[in-house]
Amino acid sequence: MGILSKMNEKAIQEWADNLTLEQIEDCERKGMDMSEHRVIFEEKQRALKAFNDSIALDKLDIYKNGLHLGDPFVEDVAKFNNLSEKKKPKLEQAELVWGKVVQAHYTLFKANPKNKDGAGIVFLYAKDAAHRYDIDWLNKTVDRIAEMRETFNNNTDSGGTLGKVAKLLGLENNFFISIKLNKRKLECIPEDNREFIGAICEDSSRFCLRLGASLVGDAEAWCGTYALWDQSKLPGAQIPENRIIPLLLTGQPEGFGGIEDDVQLIPPEYYMNM
Repeated sequence: MGILSKMNEKAIQEWADNLTLEQIEDCERKGMDMSEHRVIFEEKQRALKAFNDSIALDKLDIYKNGLHLGDPFVEDVAKFNNLSEKKKPKLEQAELVWGKVVQAHYTLFKANPKNKDGAGIVFLYAKDAAHRYDIDWLNKTVDRIAEMRETFNNNTDSGGTLGKVAKLLGLENNFFISIKLNKRKLECIPEDNREFIGAICEDSSRFCLRLGASLVGDAEAWCGTYALWDQSKLPGAQIPENRIIPLLLTGQPEGFGGIEDDVQLIPPEYYMNM
């Protein structure tokens, strides 16, 4: 079999593996026999539902009021995150929070325990007691972040004379000019969240920033980037439907850098019915 044939075969398989119900129905309307693909799709949906139903965050309730060295949970968390003996004591002061996935690399939404290529996640979490386990509040806050991002991305009229000249000369992508234009675009965002929106709208940025009151009111809420190198550490090796990943905060990063050194993942068996 030639290289081109192998590539075509791989592409067809990838297409078949990722078919949506709408695509299957569209193919059926065109007269294609999709019975085999429909069966495979329905099996995947049943498996996905079983996975999402297995998430049981309430199993972690006993760890919300403090941890102790020597406890099997603490030892398992330390081993799971490859913490050194020097760093293990930090787990005694760790805070348990719900990490809400604001955005993540698309590969993390499909189970793949063998993926160790590295992929990024942006987590939202609250530290105050009133909001840290409030899933409804976390969901609404993610929606507000999306609305604020959309406001920024749609703000095409804030460049003023500089924007018009840059467009005329084809210099919109010039590094220094683009920085100035983005600063002007951010003027449509409340001042207390301009730094955050500027960071989250930059694909390559790494950050952990406290969110301003115009987004979260009186909540002590943070948003930070996390580089995940081993997808098997996620529940079911994927981000669940509710997009909640329990986290232990062993520190509070702030500024421009990831949160990996101060956030510990929890072995999935502690919050899944397996």
